[in-house]
Amino acid sequence: MGEVFAGRYELLDPVATGGMGTIWRVHDRDDGEVKAAKILRQSDAASLLRFMREQSMRIDHTHVVTPLGWAGMDDRVLFTMPLVRGGSVADLVHERGPLPVRWVATLTDQLLQALEAVHGAGIVHRDVKPGNLLLDPHDPAVGDVPHLRLTDFGIAAPVDQPRMTQASMSFGTPGYMAPEQWHGADPDPRADLFSVGRVALEMLTGERPPASTEPDLDALRTGERERDALLDLVAAATPADVQRRPESASALRRMLTASGLLDLTQAHDEPTVPDRFSAAPTAGLVRPGPPPSTPPPSAPPAPPMTRVNTGEGPRPAPTPRGGRPSAVPGVLLLLVGLVALVVAAFLLLG
Repeated sequence: MGEVFAGRYELLDPVATGGMGTIWRVHDRDDGEVKAAKILRQSDAASLLRFMREQSMRIDHTHVVTPLGWAGMDDRVLFTMPLVRGGSVADLVHERGPLPVRWVATLTDQLLQALEAVHGAGIVHRDVKPGNLLLDPHDPAVGDVPHLRLTDFGIAAPVDQPRMTQASMSFGTPGYMAPEQWHGADPDPRADLFSVGRVALEMLTGERPPASTEPDLDALRTGERERDALLDLVAAATPADVQRRPESASALRRMLTASGLLDLTQAHDEPTVPDRFSAAPTAGLVRPGPPPSTPPPSAPPAPPMTRVNTGEGPRPAPTPRGGRPSAVPGVLLLLVGLVALVVAAFLLLG
């Protein structure tokens, strides 16, 4: 059995590691489900504030991964998300190389649908890249349609709220971030459109776009109508001058629809997206059952209390056993600490 976080989430195996924390596959002992969870340490006020912003960005959309809940224990925080079982676009491109044009167009359209919802909520993602685009398993032999989900809102920024960093600092991933992001520009949805164009280019060529130079799109043209039409979309999304980009994700989607590339019945050599967790270890996972009505007569003394808080779904209040202290003081201490760090972040970094 792995570590059990906050008395609820059994850590099964790590899925990915990034600058903002580690993603784990976890077993939720409350509902018996296997989920994804991001874990990070409360190392400073800024990272905690970014965590709380990400947790608060609950956008209900079929192409967006929405956080489910959170828990805190000692010096770490965790929040859970649905487990998307097909890996990421980065995994697929790494394994397969260039993707078919119509597949690229379909995934790009789904990404733009996600950004319509994100921008409509007044949020700029700021880190659109293949590693943050998750895929459901897909088997073209049985008529599946690919399904993409945008995730990781750790550096997303509401356009009407204070920034957490000085204007000279930049956030994003080289190769995908818009030129203005390098100079700490205010959040602008058109920066995400630049990233969409770069992601589409990588899916088409199988190569990560360079960070310091503009790709020569004309050199990538082959005279093939579908490929060149997709390169036209990339060119429209990625001018260095933000004013020359489409005004919105919806405008870029209209261009994509007009290209005629969204009919997958005309696609050839569609990739298969495997279920990357089908063989993952699940031994010992037990679905929850009703709690015993009374404690065993010979129940051992309770261990020392760990400071814990959890924010996912309603849970019944714990029944005191044999003089076990209530967890409420520990919860209040953690909440007070969280609030204090958030206030400090706004005062020092806003």
